[in-house]
Amino acid sequence: MLAAAAMLGTCDYARAQNGQDKVIDVRVEGNRRMTTEAVLAHVKTRLGQSYSDDLVRSDKQALLDTAQFTSVVATKTQTDRGVIVTFIVQERPLVSRVMLQGNKEFTDEQLMGSLPFQAAAPLNIASVQAGQDALVNKYRSSGYYFASVTVDRPALEKEKRAVYKIVEGPRVTIGKVEFVGNTTYSGLILGQKVGTRKRFWPIFPGFLDTDQLAQDVTALRNFYRDEGFLDAEVGRELEFSFDKTQVTVRFIVKEGPRYRVNEVIFKGNTVISAEQLAQRVSLQQGSFFTAERLKQSVQNVQDTYGEVGYIEAQVRATRQFLAPSAPVPAWAAGMDEGAAKPAVLNIVFTIVEKDQYRIGQINIRGNNITQGRIIRRELRFFPEQIFNSTAVKESKNRLEETRLFEKVEIEPVATNVPGVRNADVIVKEGRTAQFLVGVGVSTNAGLLGNISFTQRNFDLFAPQKGFRGGGQTLSIVAEPGTEMMRFYVDWFEPYLFDQPYSLGARGFAWTRKREDWDETRVGGLMTVGHKFINHWFGQVATRVEAIDISDVSTDTSTEIRDEEGWHSLVGIKPALIRDRTDSRWLPSKGDRLELSYEQVFGTSTFGNIQGEYHYYHTLATDALDRKHILASRVAAGQIVGDAPFFERYYGGGIGSIRGFKYRGISPRGSNGDDPIGGDFMFFAGSEYSFPLIGKDLRGVLFVDTGTVNSDFGFSNYRMSIGTGLRWVVPMLGPVPLSLDVAVPILKGDDDDTQILSFSVGVTF
Repeated sequence: MLAAAAMLGTCDYARAQNGQDKVIDVRVEGNRRMTTEAVLAHVKTRLGQSYSDDLVRSDKQALLDTAQFTSVVATKTQTDRGVIVTFIVQERPLVSRVMLQGNKEFTDEQLMGSLPFQAAAPLNIASVQAGQDALVNKYRSSGYYFASVTVDRPALEKEKRAVYKIVEGPRVTIGKVEFVGNTTYSGLILGQKVGTRKRFWPIFPGFLDTDQLAQDVTALRNFYRDEGFLDAEVGRELEFSFDKTQVTVRFIVKEGPRYRVNEVIFKGNTVISAEQLAQRVSLQQGSFFTAERLKQSVQNVQDTYGEVGYIEAQVRATRQFLAPSAPVPAWAAGMDEGAAKPAVLNIVFTIVEKDQYRIGQINIRGNNITQGRIIRRELRFFPEQIFNSTAVKESKNRLEETRLFEKVEIEPVATNVPGVRNADVIVKEGRTAQFLVGVGVSTNAGLLGNISFTQRNFDLFAPQKGFRGGGQTLSIVAEPGTEMMRFYVDWFEPYLFDQPYSLGARGFAWTRKREDWDETRVGGLMTVGHKFINHWFGQVATRVEAIDISDVSTDTSTEIRDEEGWHSLVGIKPALIRDRTDSRWLPSKGDRLELSYEQVFGTSTFGNIQGEYHYYHTLATDALDRKHILASRVAAGQIVGDAPFFERYYGGGIGSIRGFKYRGISPRGSNGDDPIGGDFMFFAGSEYSFPLIGKDLRGVLFVDTGTVNSDFGFSNYRMSIGTGLRWVVPMLGPVPLSLDVAVPILKGDDDDTQILSFSVGVTF
């Protein structure tokens, strides 16, 4: 036996030495429709190669995977000169015709696009079945829950025709969406988590979609588990009307216990103590576990290491459930009444610290137009410093908010020096010049046309570079309208001579039709600012204006008629600002405080004291990284001296107390009708904004309160509540188009109310 094996091995070795194991020919047999070349295009066995059983088996499978053949047999013929490989194939018959029968709601063309094959394709039973399933899914995703599709088997087997017989059934609309078993969250809250909606045409078509139902069940389960109900289960049931045209969708929720945190455990930390890390996590003993808090806590621990140079530190958090036999922690005794045992778990942070790094070189790439100094001045990290990942994030955000770049990346790069990483700042420059022609309408200003040119990367001192690359902003805007005509030119330099000083200038001219008179203003404004540490900013603004009050009606209040004609004003306004918000365009956390005083000289002499405070807080972030934001604002102003009516405070409309007409809140003149403004203003309000569709459409709920009085005081206090929409059109920049509906709750006898407030613009 051993001798025979040895002899066979010797023969194989001899054939290999003589070249007899080489492939001398690759043949195809049985092909009628496909050419030999087309078949061999799927085969990797080639002439001159050494024969391989594994490769031939792979080739055989590759031919079967083409779905062109019902069977493939590979043979090996040994000759004195080498090996002949033959693939014997049996081709599939072709589909002679594809037919649809019984379809009325969808055309043949609409349904054919759902099929994975067409006429003249190889006949594959699996593909025919897949087509049947695709047609059913097409109907059911469009509300035809009872639709069925069958295949004419005799026609398929005898005539090779794929005939689909369709019974569409009624189209089912959703009459109700109910939630059963939910005690912690109301149906209103859960309804925001699902895509299945009661029919409310044309906003919600409300057709039954089984795919959406499956997604909604998963979304609800994930929502509960993300909120700490780790044992939660969600199902659904459908209750149809007698004629099957309407359905009640019922989501069945089994919440289970809500888990609390028992212990927060840190493993692997040697550089930073567990006590220090515990201060950075929002999960504490006794608090409810939520996925959002866990995610934020991981990020906070990561940032804690990143702030001191451990930029490659790895942080992983796991949930650790207590053993069933473990005693109840003392702090949890008596909690979760009615439960056999309180639902608690430990959170374990496992940390791999790795090495600490300093910054070597800072390399800037991708800036073909923008000067490097414009980028460097926004950075909050420098060479030889500890590589601070939090400063890197802040720098990235600052660069993005300049709106000079389409994309910004800041990456650490390895060097030959131990403990040193270079920082590569990689930018992709965006389109900074924008010319718009459009039309807009708002309840504050009526219908406005818009012709504007803006260059956000202007350089007044670089004509040789086309006045580009200096990070300055130039805007030229003309807005003719039905109630107001406006023209202005703006120029702003955020870093004068690359120092923390800013300089801005504006020239403007506008005229507006007021209640019973016309108001025209022509003038200029110059601002000089300085950035201090800790987010503080100081600014001094100077304005020079000429104001004309004209076309005053004879029955207008004397307070207005007495001011008819031209006035000249010069104002000097110092201001102190502290801005700790996370975004200058769409803030979601932080606060902003502004205090100012303006002294005005000229035809009238008076002072104006103002203070304003904004606070932003992110309540939640969903799976699509969309934020639920609570914003609050308090503002007050007091005029000292005798200011003319056109310099006083008015309330109402967008930016003020909604539910009231623009300038509808004001002391009245001698005729008891004309608003003449007040010397004191106060506003306090809150707004909750939440995502609706995608990242660009949001909803808001708000409360506005405040007053405008002749003197300091809070008499005749106003309040309104409302809701609205915000739609950010990408081509218009990060400014939302607004639509608000508000109802006054408290109002004065002379106030002008207005339920709808809006500001809409269209460019073309």
